[in-house]
Order: sequence, then C-alpha cells, then structure tokens
Amino acid sequence: MPTRKAAARASRYPGGRKKTLRIDQRLLDRVRQALGLRTETAAVTQALEAVLRREQQIQGIRALTALGPIDPRRID
Repeated sequence: MPTRKAAARASRYPGGRKKTLRIDQRLLDRVRQALGLRTETAAVTQALEAVLRREQQIQGIRALTALGPIDPRRID
C-alpha cells in the first residue's frame, strides 16, 4: 500500500513522475515564451511532444516516398 507521501506525490504529477534535470534556464524561458505557456513543465511537455510529432511526420514522408512518384492527375 502506498504511503501518504507517495499518494500526495502521485496526485501532483498525474500521468508522470517528478524528474530532476539540468536545463539551461534561458533556453527554457525562451521555449516557454515561444509556446505562450505559464509553466516550465508545460513547456517541456509540449516541446517533447513536438519532437515526437516531427518524428512521426518524417516516418510518414518516408513511407510516402517509398510508394514512388506522385501522379499530379490523381491528386484531388
């Protein structure tokens, strides 16, 4: 059974875990401002999600290029 302290910690970080990281504060501030976010956690989360989206897009483009040239007459 989890301790009261562990339960309180889990409620503060739903779906995640607390991490200790060394991050350039100026870089983090710039990212937070660029994304228009209030918290550093939200900025890091959105930045990580953006990296994953980019990787998915790259994989999708690679899959499309494997199909061969695109026939402009078939584009709707």
